[in-house]
Amino acid sequence: MKAISIALFLGMLLPLGLLAAAPEATEVAAEVGKLEAITGKFGVTWPTLIAQMINFCLVATVLYFFAVKPVAKTLDERQQKIADGLQYAEEMKTQLAEAERERAAKIKEAAQDAQRILSEAREQSKEMIEHKTQEAAAHAEAIIRKASEATELERQQMLSDVRKEVARLVVATTSTVLSRELSDADKQTFSDAAAKELASSAS
Repeated sequence: MKAISIALFLGMLLPLGLLAAAPEATEVAAEVGKLEAITGKFGVTWPTLIAQMINFCLVATVLYFFAVKPVAKTLDERQQKIADGLQYAEEMKTQLAEAERERAAKIKEAAQDAQRILSEAREQSKEMIEHKTQEAAAHAEAIIRKASEATELERQQMLSDVRKEVARLVVATTSTVLSRELSDADKQTFSDAAAKELASSAS
């Protein structure tokens, strides 16, 4: 924008500079004569030259304020927008890199947490299996012990029932063989003897 303004200003001052650059008065008169001869050939007079200079200045001024300045302003705005866009793109690139780093860190942390949870679950599963195995073994042992105790009680009950029945049969048989009624002392003696014999046989 400044370069355009300087070019227009120099363009306006160029005709004046040519007139002001004449060396001396005598030389000026000679140059003026030559200039008038040249301008006369082309039909240029001082009034028209001055009018054209004024017109040029007016057109240059109008163009500067209504064409050059808005265009320069538009160019500046576009350059600013481009610069802002580049800065925004750079910021987005930085934010994207930061987000990528954070994502990678979170993935790594999640993987570590998953591994830790898996290890804890395996350990807990192992402990639970061992605990259940011990419980099952203890339960089986208790069942076996109860079954053994029940079998032993049933065996003792059966032996007791058999002893009583044998003792009764011995007493009844003895009474029949002897054809007489046995006293309570005799019954007890025969019962004890039968029980001892049965116990020795069972063992």
